[in-house]
Amino acid sequence: MTIEDLLWAAVEKMVYITREQYLASLAGWSIHPHAVDGEIVGAVLTKGPELHFCTFGRPWRLTRADIRRYLEPILTEHGRVETKTPKDDARQLRFNKILGFVETGADEFFVHLTLRRLPFSKDTPCLL
Repeated sequence: MTIEDLLWAAVEKMVYITREQYLASLAGWSIHPHAVDGEIVGAVLTKGPELHFCTFGRPWRLTRADIRRYLEPILTEHGRVETKTPKDDARQLRFNKILGFVETGADEFFVHLTLRRLPFSKDTPCLL
């Protein structure tokens, strides 16, 4: 199974477009598989300052090293990381806020968030 197949399987029931339309919407995005113990358990999608993370079912923990690996290059290049969370996903919104994301707006479906610095450094402990 390809990373695109895994992504489609994760979103298929939540979107009202065809697989082909979904795959076309990924044009311009960098897709980075995230593996734990050799198994792909998620993917990080980036495009400019925008970042999205998709998981594929198996429970696992995102480490500080993972957070730094994915967020730091975007912060360095763009000075911010942007993401969005479904309005009805309180758990995801809470997690994003723990990471340091701040709400910058909302639309009908999503809360838009921006991060301007890593949630932890030598002087700032991570709250995870």
